[in-house]
Amino acid sequence: MEELLSQFGSTFDTTLGLTSYILNIVICAVMLLILSFFYSRFGNSISNRGQLAKVLVIVGITTFIIITIVKSSLALSLGLVGALSIVRFRTAIKEPEELGYFFMAIAIGLGMAANQVVPTGIGFAMLLLIVALFKKNAFKSSITQNLLVSLDCSDDEKTTITKNIAAIIQKNSSQLEVKRINYANSHVDLNFLVKVSSLNDLNAIQDGIMDTRKEATVTFIDNTL
Repeated sequence: MEELLSQFGSTFDTTLGLTSYILNIVICAVMLLILSFFYSRFGNSISNRGQLAKVLVIVGITTFIIITIVKSSLALSLGLVGALSIVRFRTAIKEPEELGYFFMAIAIGLGMAANQVVPTGIGFAMLLLIVALFKKNAFKSSITQNLLVSLDCSDDEKTTITKNIAAIIQKNSSQLEVKRINYANSHVDLNFLVKVSSLNDLNAIQDGIMDTRKEATVTFIDNTL
């Protein structure tokens, strides 16, 4: 028990034995793989989720190796600061969520390199629980979809049909945002961002639009994946 509680102290060993090093880097890798899975499962990014999930593992283990090397030498630490000052990242982070996962990966690498196994493990488990709860609550509370409606009509009907479709959507959704309206010759393209409480509301929107214009094409695109 004393050994367990001592890991929450402010001091830590400046060096790791070979056995401790191997054990800690294996535990670090397992935590990072779990983090990678959680990002793939619960992340909101659309384009590069799988690629970024792999990068999280690399970033965490690299952090572990760097901290293990430099923590026992002030000269190496100063050299690391100078080396990192010339590094430039050209790829922009598209979502604030991605930055959060990067910090989680770095924190895991730092904690395990500092031989703070228990605090790192507890903090990591708490973060995963919070992420899962946020995602679960968001899924239960609402479903956000991009709604695309495409149909042919005369020029005189365009404004009336647009208003009727918007009224149908607004009746069955908790939030409606117009993204794009395109009138081209005898064709209408509408793009709405809608938020509903259940799949039944999506079905009601589709049925209402199809009842108004049977030739209309209605497409829902998930906005949260």
